[in-house]
Amino acid sequence: MEELLFSLLFTILIELITSIILGINRKIDLLYIVIINILTNPFAEYINLLVQDNNFHYPIIFLIEIFITIIEFLLFKKVLKTKNINFLHLSIINNLCSYIVSFILI
Repeated sequence: MEELLFSLLFTILIELITSIILGINRKIDLLYIVIINILTNPFAEYINLLVQDNNFHYPIIFLIEIFITIIEFLLFKKVLKTKNINFLHLSIINNLCSYIVSFILI
């Protein structure tokens, strides 16, 4: 349980930093990014736990990350008020950064 909470908090931190760097500066948009991560991260972590001993672990995680990226893009498009950013790029970059940083550190 602690690992799941750490993963969620770590993902939120990385994606907030990345979002701010990419130009998201409205507090409500940053809050939405946190909420969206609270909705999507547990699903990804649960799948990760289910398949971690599987020979296809990395391909499955890659597919889950693509799925999460698409879901987050659609949610960003619906709720974020910032107009000066491409939400697909935001979703891709946020997820890549959190994945790469977590891969390096963990």
